[in-house]
Amino acid sequence: MHSPNRSWQAVFIRELRRYRSRRLYVLMTIILPLIGFGFFTALFNAGKPTDLPVAVYDQDQSKLSQQMLSNIEQGATVMLTDRPTDLKMAKEGLKKGNYYAVLIVPKDFEQDIYRNAQPEVVLYYNNAYMVIGSLISSEIQQTIGTFSAGINLQTRLKKGQHKERALAAVNPIAIDGHKLFNPYLNYFYYLATTFLPIMLLIFILMSTVYVISIEYKEGTAKAWLKVANNSIIRAVTGKLLPYTIIWFVLMVFMNFIIFNLFQMPLYGNIWIIVLNAFLFVAAYMGMGIFIAAIFPALRMGLSVASIYSALAFTFSGLTFPYMAMYGFVAFFGNFFPFSHYLQIFLDQTLRAAPFYTLFEPLLYMNLFLLLPFTVLWKLKKMCLSPSYWGKL
Repeated sequence: MHSPNRSWQAVFIRELRRYRSRRLYVLMTIILPLIGFGFFTALFNAGKPTDLPVAVYDQDQSKLSQQMLSNIEQGATVMLTDRPTDLKMAKEGLKKGNYYAVLIVPKDFEQDIYRNAQPEVVLYYNNAYMVIGSLISSEIQQTIGTFSAGINLQTRLKKGQHKERALAAVNPIAIDGHKLFNPYLNYFYYLATTFLPIMLLIFILMSTVYVISIEYKEGTAKAWLKVANNSIIRAVTGKLLPYTIIWFVLMVFMNFIIFNLFQMPLYGNIWIIVLNAFLFVAAYMGMGIFIAAIFPALRMGLSVASIYSALAFTFSGLTFPYMAMYGFVAFFGNFFPFSHYLQIFLDQTLRAAPFYTLFEPLLYMNLFLLLPFTVLWKLKKMCLSPSYWGKL
């Protein structure tokens, strides 16, 4: 009979041996997550999409239309790549995905401007890609608006109107807008800080379910419990400690990439970021223990874990804001640790939110840590009952 400490250490050493002897464990916990880090950092390295292809059908071919198009090209977002000769060709190119938008300059564009006839420049853009469509539309509308205001101002000045009056007439209501928290529209701050932890939570959840459920599938659960001196708490904690260390180190490495390599602002407390990372790992491991106990079959447990992890992004409030959801739908976001992790992370990085805003998300994160204690009795029963062993 081992002492509690020795039995816990025995489980820990047993799991290290299993880890070294199985390539799948190294693949799930180190190799694939690191590949994921490399992929997402390379994908969002530019920070903001640039040189998005747009076609131009210029029916006027005047000096003024060319000047307007030149102003559009000077921006970083849009690149005028194609010059279709008719609307049919422009439509075909848009359908084939050769470009994301078509800008149509009407005939007599320059002449209508000088006659104060207010010509219409038409923009067709593919809003199936919402981010790309919004960026192109915003850039072109802003550039044409500025170009139009410049023409209006020059016309008024040529007529002898005073400069201040001319400016007031061109822009009667001035909007003093300020972009808060992400003023440079850096998509790395928005997307990479979301996809990196989501990628990790998938591996955390799936690996936790796997390393527990494989004991039952291979019929080694009773031996596992015996090494822990028949204590299911020591059995679970000793088994999962190596993975907790690995995942926490990877979370720290992820934050190193975000803050040191990509210089994401950190206006809050670094130790809250560290605590948030640890709670994130512990919460998803706790959920993995819960799923492994409720669904004893390995295949079913992994299927449920994959579905649950996939829903994390949906209920994060990033794709569709909580304020626009029905109340009972938005409430389901509380059942995903990622929602609370993301709130804490953004509050302590971009928003510089006051400390009291952390109370609710931290409370929910800690509640997930209690979840495994509701099923430990079931895990122990499964260890002692051969009827649960060998299930796929």
